[in-house]
Amino acid sequence: CHRLHEGGLDGGRKEGRGEKGVVVPPTIGVDLGGTRIRAGLVGADGRILAHVESLTEAERGAAQVLATVTRLVTELSARSRSSEAVGIACAGQIHPETQAVVFAPNLGWENVPLRATMADAIGLPVWVDNDVRAAAWGEFRFGAAAGARSAVVVFVGTGVGSGAVLHGVLWRGAGNAAGELGHTQLRADGLPCPCGQRGCMEQYVSGSGLQRRLVLGLAAGVTTSLAGLTGGDPARLTARTVFDAAAGDAFALELWNDVERYLTISLANYVTLVNPEVLVLGGGVIESVPALFDAAARGVMRLTTALARSALRVEHAALGEWSGVVGAADLARASR
Repeated sequence: CHRLHEGGLDGGRKEGRGEKGVVVPPTIGVDLGGTRIRAGLVGADGRILAHVESLTEAERGAAQVLATVTRLVTELSARSRSSEAVGIACAGQIHPETQAVVFAPNLGWENVPLRATMADAIGLPVWVDNDVRAAAWGEFRFGAAAGARSAVVVFVGTGVGSGAVLHGVLWRGAGNAAGELGHTQLRADGLPCPCGQRGCMEQYVSGSGLQRRLVLGLAAGVTTSLAGLTGGDPARLTARTVFDAAAGDAFALELWNDVERYLTISLANYVTLVNPEVLVLGGGVIESVPALFDAAARGVMRLTTALARSALRVEHAALGEWSGVVGAADLARASR
């Protein structure tokens, strides 16, 4: 089920018109995730004029999920007959030319022709991008990095993802795979990752990584208060629980020290390599433990080069859970 909301979501800057005062029609942005679908009618200034949500229910299969997306887009289109395009931010790997979903583990999809299917269904031009990259573009255009020339945006939640904008251009890479920070490898022969590699940053920093480490710890006979705090179910473990327990629990302290250390090192390496004007940090893990943002920001400034730090500011993500919708809509507008 879903409900349409009109107005009330402020995506960022307050320009209502394009160049030379020309009114720019709104576009529709969709954030297609493994749990929830969010869609919004987004103005040229990044403000969400109307929005609607629905559960994804990915187990129904791709055809039924896309039928839900079509219904939401059609409902929003009825509110603005002038909407000209639809942008879809999808949690998965997107083909650089066809914009098909090559692989989306949270949806259980492989080789789903997302752009072609949706364009046929709704009769509007469709642009598809990776969800984190679209969210990064939203933060660059209308959020924490608005007005900057370059930015690196990192989200730490269930997983770890990032997007970078260099000289005003979204960095996609040769194979449309740029920004996979969570799958950069930090430890040789480290913890196994579902991606097939070992030692990936995501296994030490993300919410799902913390849960997997608790599973391994309990299997190895580790004594920890986290067992009781989660009722013996590691899937209930949160970053905040680990942080709070670290004061008196050696295992929780080990986990949390790894979160801070590996996140800071990864961010500092990213900043040193790319030299952005703004580093934006968001996602559920960052938001639930404010001390992590502070520690990471301090650590990045300490570990990166003098020239990189002199031009850098570190900011909290500003658009929240709607950044993907705002970014996807703006990318669709720009693609016209």
